[in-house]
Amino acid sequence: MGNSIWSKWYKITGLLILCCFLLTSGESNAQTTPFRLKIMSFNVCRSGELTHYSVVPFANLIQQYQPDIIALQELDYKTTRNTGIDFATKLGAALGMFPVFGRTIFYQGGEYGIAVLSKYPFLSVKTEPLPSPAGTKEQRAVLITEIRLPSGQDIRFASTHLDHSTDAIGSVMASALNTFLLKDDTPTIVGGDFNAKPETGTIANEMQQWKRFCNNDPTSPNDPTSKIDYLFGYPKEKCRTISYQVIARTGISDHCPIVAEIEFQ
Repeated sequence: MGNSIWSKWYKITGLLILCCFLLTSGESNAQTTPFRLKIMSFNVCRSGELTHYSVVPFANLIQQYQPDIIALQELDYKTTRNTGIDFATKLGAALGMFPVFGRTIFYQGGEYGIAVLSKYPFLSVKTEPLPSPAGTKEQRAVLITEIRLPSGQDIRFASTHLDHSTDAIGSVMASALNTFLLKDDTPTIVGGDFNAKPETGTIANEMQQWKRFCNNDPTSPNDPTSKIDYLFGYPKEKCRTISYQVIARTGISDHCPIVAEIEFQ
């Protein structure tokens, strides 16, 4: 009888200890471990059309800036125009980064879309199609990844390319981005070609919950006159820009890569 009582006591005590551990563990995971990253967004112009579809000039340029994570737009995956190249994987291999591609449309026997390259492994990857209101030129999407940093901190990083037709269409797509990305307080970054100037509703209204890591310096075309490429962070009160640069007149795309060193607290 005594042994039975002690056995029950040990079981109850063990369960209480386990519950306390799970509760404190959950609280710990909800907290952000401060971190810094260098991030980049780059529209590569029809999968390197200006470089005859070679990844080498892009790798040479990107290596100079050593980004940790990159959002890429306008990539081909094994199309006839780029002679069957898997652009994201080939560029990732040249840079020593993990690649992931997200299809937005089928194109020329292959696929066309967006990508993320990361120095750190992906925990999950998902491509979400964005709404296509009347007047949309082609299907758009957001590629959402979860990445674990060396510190153990998990972050969300996304790449997107919005439609250029009208501000109303861009606003609908940006609103959908928020639905997909602002689900919780996980440190979140989105980079891409938003095809929208800072004063438009797409940026000024729909992206107001985000911290903008970039300024209003123009990013397109090669000798830039228009600001349409962005890097954003969330929650906005927990992140800041340390440095930011537009890399103009590269000669390899009709967009300038943008790069920022950022910090989350």
